[in-house]
Amino acid sequence: MSETTVEAPVPAADERDSRWTRLGRRTVRPPIYAEHQYLVVIGFVVLVALVAPHIATSRSKQFLIDLWLVYAIAGIGFYWVFALAGRFAFCQTFMMTLGGFMSAWVTRSGHGKPFLLGVASAIAITSLLAFVVGIIARRSQELYFAIATLAVTSIGADVFNHWDAFSGRNGTVTNVASPKLFGHAFLKDKQVFWLFLGALTIVLLLAVLIERSPFRRDAIASRDNLLVARLTGVAAGRHQLVLFILGSALGGLSGSMYAHWAGNVSTGTFGIDLAIGIFLMLFLGGVGSMWGPVLGAAFYVAIPQVLSNIQKYSSIVYGALLLVVVMALPRGLVGLAQDGSRVVKDQVRKARRKDIVDVAG
Repeated sequence: MSETTVEAPVPAADERDSRWTRLGRRTVRPPIYAEHQYLVVIGFVVLVALVAPHIATSRSKQFLIDLWLVYAIAGIGFYWVFALAGRFAFCQTFMMTLGGFMSAWVTRSGHGKPFLLGVASAIAITSLLAFVVGIIARRSQELYFAIATLAVTSIGADVFNHWDAFSGRNGTVTNVASPKLFGHAFLKDKQVFWLFLGALTIVLLLAVLIERSPFRRDAIASRDNLLVARLTGVAAGRHQLVLFILGSALGGLSGSMYAHWAGNVSTGTFGIDLAIGIFLMLFLGGVGSMWGPVLGAAFYVAIPQVLSNIQKYSSIVYGALLLVVVMALPRGLVGLAQDGSRVVKDQVRKARRKDIVDVAG
């Protein structure tokens, strides 16, 4: 961390003492960021790595855990676009589809490119498309931007259904190569888990970098009051465009990984249900934190499995549960956890204060 040397202020003559004589110049360190989120990410990854293998007692449970990791990556991307940039992009699932098709096309027989190149191609093509869409719709806000991205999704799905050379017959590609990294093939769901957890770790570290930066502050200012942000010199359009590109790139990444994991991808793999589901993940987890989509994705994946014993009424119960959570917990599960942590800290602080008073008395 760099250090800056500044002149110490000189007090009035009657306030001077030997301390100022000794410290004619002093070294000032930049303030340390209070929230050590990098440590939180490391703790979260270690916890998942230790607990998940014990939870995955069957193939279906391991599948759900892997699916959670994929959805969490796509959800963080949507968090950047919607929660930080304030742009409701209805094309996150289309970016996942495009990423899956692109990675499958690059790695299929005839091209024979490695898995990492397929993933990189998926990220590149979705970022490029997001840049083009963002530039075209840069003046569109709120509902108009949502309509523009919905149109992109509709047009893209129609193109995929007819472009056999790229997306297969009737928009379906099968026999997508399994993930392979540094000569190791990830053939089983338990092996894929470690690959997906590693990818989510990288995404979370990038998310923390954004959370700690002035870029996030300016993006939120642009989201909350666009006119005032522009008047104060904030490049609002640029912030919204960058976050839209980054969020779409995560959509492409998650779609690519899913395609190689499942072995196939189609225009129906990431449909309208998942588009609404990603929106629910963010609101269930909490729109005010990068951890919201991670917790929301776990909730979204796990609850249908929990309700499988009452399958006849599962849709009704699931819908009612979502409604209750959204209405009763407007800040999501993360907000509930933060409130609980604050209550505990207040109780601990009061207990310590009481002990100090008793000792002093």
